[in-house]
Amino acid sequence: VVHTCEQIGGVGCITAHPGFEPVALNPCVLQTVYGTYDQLYGEMEETVINSAYRHLAYRNVVRWCWGNLGQHVRVIMPSCAVTRIREEFPEEGPYRGFLPPLHFSIFIF
Repeated sequence: VVHTCEQIGGVGCITAHPGFEPVALNPCVLQTVYGTYDQLYGEMEETVINSAYRHLAYRNVVRWCWGNLGQHVRVIMPSCAVTRIREEFPEEGPYRGFLPPLHFSIFIF
């Protein structure tokens, strides 16, 4: 299900919502979120700080907008939110895009 910014934030763009910055862009909040993530799932595989922050920011925005979705349930975030998070926490080197966890990989021959 694709949601528009108006449907999830009540504003023209979710990045203009006053809650977006603290939820998705504040490193102190993301470090706190990491503590919870670490408790529930174990350490993240990402070793590059911006990559870890992006991952946590995406998860935080999804939880903020849609709540706890459960295992294997995914939503498509508004592109403005993804773009803003990528601007704040850029990839070091060429952008790789989404890489699924190894245990979800599907091999096509």
